[in-house]
Amino acid sequence: MGIHGTWLPAERRPDPRGLTSAERRGGRFSRYLPPRLASQDVAAQLDRDVREDALEVAAEISVVSAQIDDATREGIFPLLLRSESIASSMIERIAATPRDVSYAQLGDSTPHLGNHDALSVARNVRATRVAIEALAARDSWTVEDVELIHQALAVPGVRPALREVDVWIGGRTPVTADYVAPPADQVRPLIADLLRCIDTSGEHPLLLAAVAHAQFESIHPFEDGNRRVGRALVHAILERGRVVRSGLLPISTVIRRREREYVACLDGVRTDDPDGTVTGLNAWVRFFVEVARDATDQVRSVQEKVHALDLLLADKAEGLRSDSAARRLLPVLREQPVITAGFVADHLAVSRVAAHRAVDSLVDRGILVPGTGRYRRAQVFQAPAVLDLLDDALDGHP
Repeated sequence: MGIHGTWLPAERRPDPRGLTSAERRGGRFSRYLPPRLASQDVAAQLDRDVREDALEVAAEISVVSAQIDDATREGIFPLLLRSESIASSMIERIAATPRDVSYAQLGDSTPHLGNHDALSVARNVRATRVAIEALAARDSWTVEDVELIHQALAVPGVRPALREVDVWIGGRTPVTADYVAPPADQVRPLIADLLRCIDTSGEHPLLLAAVAHAQFESIHPFEDGNRRVGRALVHAILERGRVVRSGLLPISTVIRRREREYVACLDGVRTDDPDGTVTGLNAWVRFFVEVARDATDQVRSVQEKVHALDLLLADKAEGLRSDSAARRLLPVLREQPVITAGFVADHLAVSRVAAHRAVDSLVDRGILVPGTGRYRRAQVFQAPAVLDLLDDALDGHP
């Protein structure tokens, strides 16, 4: 037994009804069967400097997290949750602006301006929140817990459960694919084994998150949405392990800038050569730790910008009664920077008249502006200062 996997030879039969010549020809290919990890000390294969760097970065993350007061954390979390979910979706070529995603999150009351990508990212926001808030509170995880994240992602046309079909990355068929995941009948036992590893290994959560993400991506347990679910699972591991406390480490924001290296490092772990596996594992964990370090710098930057945003909004809101609907709407804008009067009425439990007055009050103070561009006729209002901060967080530059 070892931490290396096995390439399984397979063959695709010719399909005379195929759309391409490759589909019609069929051919041979290999599926990758990852190793079982629960009974192995995977972290023992890591070089000393990789472990030391990981522990140093983890300590740095914990210090930054502990320095954030509750009020600031309440402002940072919804902003990072949205920017991280947008970045994670962008890695999968699903692109939408913070404004488009915020509009999509208004729900079914405004479907006429929604777009597929924005709605998909909005669901990814929900899936990441489920991973952090639901799974992180549990001492042990089941296959159904992982499926819960995927169900929240709600990929259109995709079965919201472990796959029962073959999947691959790249190419129209497994013969031309860049990577073919393990057979469907191996998915459930592999995921169950991975969850036992996560629950019982005793390894430091940052190293565990790195190993678990690589294994999850190799298993590719769903028909679609695997990498988004895998990155959401990383957040759950870090939160449960108290590396991050009631917050979020923007790993996808950093990975988006190093996407080719991300894919190459994941590919490097998939080998049947024992020595090659150790080399690939160290390269992957080293990359993951570097990403975590850069993401920590990003949290510091966002913390400073949230503080500046609070000062700006407080200055513009001066004179508003503390119990007024307009004042109560201010913290809501961090979570939902695009709003309608109907949303305000429902969220604050006030009348439509009071909601319109609150919106008008914030418009007069320059906190809200009417929707622009494709939203100018949609009776929506947006908080430009919050959307600007989201754009900065998405760029990922401290």
